Amino acid sequence: MRHLKKTSLSCFLIFSALSVVKADVIGFEAGVNYWDYSISGDIESALVGSGNARVDLEDDNNLTFFAALEHPVPFLPNIKLQQNNLDAVGLVRVNDVGFAPGQSNLLNATIDLSHTDLILYYEVLDNWVNLDVGISGKYFNGNNRLMLDAQTSQRIEFDDWVALAYAKAQFDLPFTGLSAAATLEALSLNDNDVTDLDLALKYTTKPGLGASVGYRVLDVDLEAGNNFRSDLKADGFYLGVHLDF
Repeated sequence: MRHLKKTSLSCFLIFSALSVVKADVIGFEAGVNYWDYSISGDIESALVGSGNARVDLEDDNNLTFFAALEHPVPFLPNIKLQQNNLDAVGLVRVNDVGFAPGQSNLLNATIDLSHTDLILYYEVLDNWVNLDVGISGKYFNGNNRLMLDAQTSQRIEFDDWVALAYAKAQFDLPFTGLSAAATLEALSLNDNDVTDLDLALKYTTKPGLGASVGYRVLDVDLEAGNNFRSDLKADGFYLGVHLDF
C-alpha cells in the first residue's frame, strides 16, 4: 500500500510538472483579421509633374494573417510574423499639372501597400497587465501605379525593409476572458517613415479560441527613386479570430 501511495504521488507530481512545463515553456498564437479600410493621402511622381495626386479610396477590405511564438529561453526574443494584404483600386485627382485643354485630371490608380512584419520582442510584464517591447522589420513588397491612358503610365515597385520600434500593452480583466490591447510600431530608423497603431478588444475562451474587434491606423511615407514619394494612410475597423495556447 505504501508503494502504491508513493507511485500515485510520483505520477501526480510528474503530471503536475509536465503541465507547468507545457504552460511555461512555450506559447503559440495564430489568427486572421478581416480589415475594412480606406486609403487616403498624396502621391508625388514624374507623371504628375510638379503637383501631386490626391488619393481618397474608400471601403476596401482584405485579410491579415499572424502567428506568434513565445518561449522561456533567456536572452532570446520571442517572434511574431504578420502578413498584411493591403491594396485598393480607383481614381485619383491630380493637382497643379499642365494637362492639355479638355484633358481630364483624373488618373487610374492601383495602390498596393502589402507588407510582412517580422517582430522580435521581449515580455517585460506577464500578469493581468502584459507589456512587450522589441523591434519590428516591415518588408514592403507592393507597388503604386498611375495611368493616364494606355500610352501614359507609371508603375513603382516597393522592395524595402523599414525598421521600427515595437511595443504592445494588454490589460486582462480577470476571470472573464476579456482584454484590451494597444500595439504600436513607430520611430522609423531610416529615410522611410511608418507608424502602425492597432487598438483591440478581445475575448478568449479557456480552450484558447477567441475573437476580437479593433481599429488600425497605418501611416506610410515611402520614397522610391528620385522622383516618387507616397504619403498615404490606411485606417478602419477590423474583426478577427485567433487561437491562443
